[in-house]
Amino acid sequence: MKNFFIGLAVFLIMLIAGTIVLYRRSVAPYNNSKNQAFEYAMTHSEIITPEEFYWYNDSETFFAVVGKTEEETELVVLINQDNGETTSIPVEETITKQQAIQRTREARQPAKILEARIGMDNNTPIWEVSYRNENGRLGYYILNLEDGEWLKTIDNI
Repeated sequence: MKNFFIGLAVFLIMLIAGTIVLYRRSVAPYNNSKNQAFEYAMTHSEIITPEEFYWYNDSETFFAVVGKTEEETELVVLINQDNGETTSIPVEETITKQQAIQRTREARQPAKILEARIGMDNNTPIWEVSYRNENGRLGYYILNLEDGEWLKTIDNI
């Protein structure tokens, strides 16, 4: 009986350790990209304090960093993963994440909002709001980052 409990304890310890290792390996690419984007934004823009990170994938991959400048103004920096080109937009010239989510709720009446991320689509800075519709299907509502104008909807995926 004693050996059973020792074996059970060893099994549980190995299971917990394995879960921790698996989790760390699964989030490592995201964390590495986030850290690299923060560094890149600080060296290629006026951002000195990065605060938020978004990863957008479509025909191209963009990283977006939101942070503060030396003057304490907030700035959005979009970084093209392939060529390193950056686009900077003052936050006061954009709609907020909450506004993008609210516009999505009003237009699509989703069952659940999953995420909102900043990206670039056809040289236009965007908010991509992902959601589940009433049928449980995935949808994307794409808005212009600067004026909140609807650009496109991808639904029932």
